[in-house]
Amino acid sequence: MRLKRYLILCLMIAAIFLPGSANAIFGVGDEVFDPTMFASQLQQLQQETATVTNLAQQLQYAVKNTTGGGAGGWQSNQNLLTNLGGLISEQQGLSYTFQGLAQQFQQLYPGYSAATTPGVQSPQASVDTTLNTLNGALQSAQSQAQNFQSEQTTLQMLEVKNQTAVGNLQAVQVSNEIALAQVQQIQLLRQLVMAEMNSQNTAAANQLNSQTQSQLQAEAFFGAPTSPGIPDILHQSGGAPPQ
Repeated sequence: MRLKRYLILCLMIAAIFLPGSANAIFGVGDEVFDPTMFASQLQQLQQETATVTNLAQQLQYAVKNTTGGGAGGWQSNQNLLTNLGGLISEQQGLSYTFQGLAQQFQQLYPGYSAATTPGVQSPQASVDTTLNTLNGALQSAQSQAQNFQSEQTTLQMLEVKNQTAVGNLQAVQVSNEIALAQVQQIQLLRQLVMAEMNSQNTAAANQLNSQTQSQLQAEAFFGAPTSPGIPDILHQSGGAPPQ
């Protein structure tokens, strides 16, 4: 009897601690504890945790890449460009910004139409306007040079934004700011070219107009009729002396 009880007890202990599923003793259909099942579930849980962690990192990257903050540094330089062009007019020169440029140019440098064009300014006024135009162009170039410090400040700000960009969107915005700054530099360069063209054309027009006026005066002098009471040079040299 004791041996039988001892065998039953050994079978129960073995059923509890041995791996794998086993039927309960005495023919009952309940399954006993299976450690391998819990190990499989633990591995599956770890995989799901890793997947969630990866998704969280991707979400953080997406937030960074769609976060703005690199824009807003660009400012319009329309006032600067307007002031640069207006400096020539302020110096009493003939500026490309003047609304009645064509009419004023014709009055200053009439050329061969001087005898028939009303309201023509004097040669001295044309010379003064030319000199004032050249002076205004120099003033415009000087104003651009004085703006270099402000441009350096803008470039330093863009460099800081470039170094501290946290995502793709901020990096793209900084690149757009740099592109806008480059466009402004091209505009300033065009303004210098226009001021130079303005000065060269005014100086050339003044020179050509002076030559034209001199030619007109020479033609008028040599083609003028002899004044009464003044003997004709040819008649005096070949004819009888006057009575």
